[in-house]
Amino acid sequence: MVDTGITKKIGRIEFTLLSPTEIRKMSATKVITADTYDDDGFPIPMGLMDPRLGVIEPGLRCKTCGLRVGKDGCPGHFGHIDLAMPVIHVGFVKDIRDCLRATCRECGRILLPDKRLETYREIRDQYIKEGKDPALVLKMLLNECKNVEKCPRCGREVGKIELDKPTTFRENGKKLTPSEVREWLEKIPDEDLPLLDIE
Repeated sequence: MVDTGITKKIGRIEFTLLSPTEIRKMSATKVITADTYDDDGFPIPMGLMDPRLGVIEPGLRCKTCGLRVGKDGCPGHFGHIDLAMPVIHVGFVKDIRDCLRATCRECGRILLPDKRLETYREIRDQYIKEGKDPALVLKMLLNECKNVEKCPRCGREVGKIELDKPTTFRENGKKLTPSEVREWLEKIPDEDLPLLDIE
């Protein structure tokens, strides 16, 4: 009998967002310098080659898992960088645009009455049960939101959201800073996130 080494089959890979707190908790170390090695050739702590992130030198052990480099060795671990100001990640621009277009800047709620939101939740649940893509529900929701002129909850007028590629957003022609975008997104309540296709 030949041992293939495969013990489990991967059914799927899901990419999700993590909060800054979750990232820091999972991170092996904070990275504060772009330097890699000191004058003696050793990895600089809290640098890009910090031994807690994994090792590539055969004689060293990873300071996180204790393994060496190699086939069955250390897989590597991620670190984190604390940014002084928010930055818009180009990979999430479309998702951010959709969230801004579907929610109120003042209260953070989706721009539809509760009854419509409940209908969309039921449709989304049905799509998931039938194996359909729930992102299609977001498309329907966005299509309905683009006709809303005032928030049904707080009464704020809805601005027109435009994207100047790659990462600049405008509301009624006025540029939104990444800090303003972050503040807006932080107002969205957790119960509205699934309808925005965010888990």
